[in-house]
Amino acid sequence: MHYIVTQLVTENDSSEFSLLGVTDDKARAAEIAAKAYGAYNKKASVQGVELIAEWLRTKLRHSFRRDKDHRLQLAITPVDGETPEGGSAVIFSAAKEQDELMRKMSEALFEGKHAAGRSADGETFSCRVKD
Repeated sequence: MHYIVTQLVTENDSSEFSLLGVTDDKARAAEIAAKAYGAYNKKASVQGVELIAEWLRTKLRHSFRRDKDHRLQLAITPVDGETPEGGSAVIFSAAKEQDELMRKMSEALFEGKHAAGRSADGETFSCRVKD
């Protein structure tokens, strides 16, 4: 089995997807990804990077958000043979947060969980939750 290590860096409105490495050892793949985390998060302690490496060994993915406009996503994808099977072929499924929020609000309005309206001044919009 081989492990493909990838990263997705989102900064403001731009995204950069990178292949960090391919290895046949899961622990080595976690080390490669944790090293990328340490380079991205300069404030991370040695223990923090080690904890991220442990997390990556077990969960095979990690997401770190520096602030609302900067995000690092790491993934380790196991590949046995030529192509990944089923859902493991999806490395990241990313949507802009604003698009995701609008989708969730539209869904909530459609299901009747929220009611949209204007305040008395006619300027302020709101979306109240129905109890």
